[in-house]
Order: sequence, then C-alpha cells, then structure tokens
Amino acid sequence: MNYMLDTDTVSLIIRKYPSVIEKLIKHEDDEICISTITYAELCYGLEKKGSVRLFNEIMSIIRKFTIVDFDNSQAELYGKIRVGLEKSGTPLGDMDMLIAASALTAGAILITHNTKHFSKINGLKVEDWYKP
Repeated sequence: MNYMLDTDTVSLIIRKYPSVIEKLIKHEDDEICISTITYAELCYGLEKKGSVRLFNEIMSIIRKFTIVDFDNSQAELYGKIRVGLEKSGTPLGDMDMLIAASALTAGAILITHNTKHFSKINGLKVEDWYKP
C-alpha cells in the first residue's frame, strides 16, 4: 500500500473528477488503501443521506481497496500528533489527526485535497490528485 485516500478524495472519486480518476487508474488496487476512520466517515455520510444507490456505489468503489484497521500503534501516534499540534497552536480535527496517524503508521502517502491542512503534521507525505 503506497497511497491512503482521505475521505475528500473518495468523494472526488464518486463524483468522477477527471484528474483524480486519471491518477487513480495509474495504480493497482493493492497500492491503494483507506483507513477505518475514512470508512467510518463514509458510513456516517451514507447513513445521513439514506440513499441505497449511493451506498452501493461507494461500497463498490472502496471494496477494491484495503481498509487499514486502526490499532494501538496508530492510537499512540495520534496522541503524539495531537499534543504536538496543540503545543504549536495549530490543532486539527480529531478525524484528520486519526487519518494522518493511520497514513504515517502504514508508511503511505495521504491523498487529499486538504494538503495545506495536513502539511502541519511532521513526516506526513501528502499529494493532491485533484490538481491536474
């Protein structure tokens, strides 16, 4: 797994953004993963929408990728990330810090449209597939 998709990138895939789809198809499915945190955010959005069609569409997309379970090492890294960002006065949302911990622990590049947001986290490699 070389790339971990942030929730916003999965949304862009669903909306069929050409630049995102173009970059996605250049990689094998086993090079792409999502965190269980992203999966949880998607499940929340699907529950809120209540659309069976959208549920089926999203599930058919994410079933192609590995879903990385959130574990103890990620939880420990989340704590370090959170404290570091709080001390520097640049906190992020909890879900984003959890996703960042997942990507760092997996050794994956986080694919997100929020590169400025995630660039606050030391050592996290990010790419924006939305940009052509």
